[in-house]
Formats: sequence, structure tokens, C-alpha cells
Amino acid sequence: MKKEKIKGFQYDFTPREFFYFLFKKKVCPACGGKMLKQKEYEVVLGSELNTRTDPIFIPNAKVKHYYYKYKCSSCNQEFPLKDLAQKKTK
Repeated sequence: MKKEKIKGFQYDFTPREFFYFLFKKKVCPACGGKMLKQKEYEVVLGSELNTRTDPIFIPNAKVKHYYYKYKCSSCNQEFPLKDLAQKKTK
């Protein structure tokens, strides 16, 4: 059985997610513990990532879509970067 090659990769951040990723202190919203970054990916078809105006991937090519999660070292809860960036800070 031959594996099909991955033809590209993509990271996508909103400005708020990017700011949190780079500058915010990573503290668990549930318990206040230290959070550890976890990089994960899913394999999707290029047609799922293309926009109507600027296709960047071949529609039937497989592409790795990377995303980040944070896991609390104290309570073991996981939070996607998207959710953490949306939370209001005091």
C-alpha cells in the first residue's frame, strides 16, 4: 500500500490568536496552573483550504493543517488556542 504524499502545509491565526500565541502569559483559566503548548495537525484536501479568490493548493492534494492547543499541567484540561484568545482578560 503506497501512501499519498502531503503536498503542503498551512498555519492560520487570527490577529487575536497570534497575539495570545506570542505575548500572553499561558495560565489555565480553570485553575491558574501553567499551560503547555501542543502542536497538532489534521490532513485535509487542498480544496477545503482554498479561498474563492486565491487558490493556493491543488484541490485534490493532501495538506497538513496545523493548529495549537494548550494543556494545563495541574488539572490536565485542554484548551484550543482559539478559545483562549477569545477570553476576556482582567
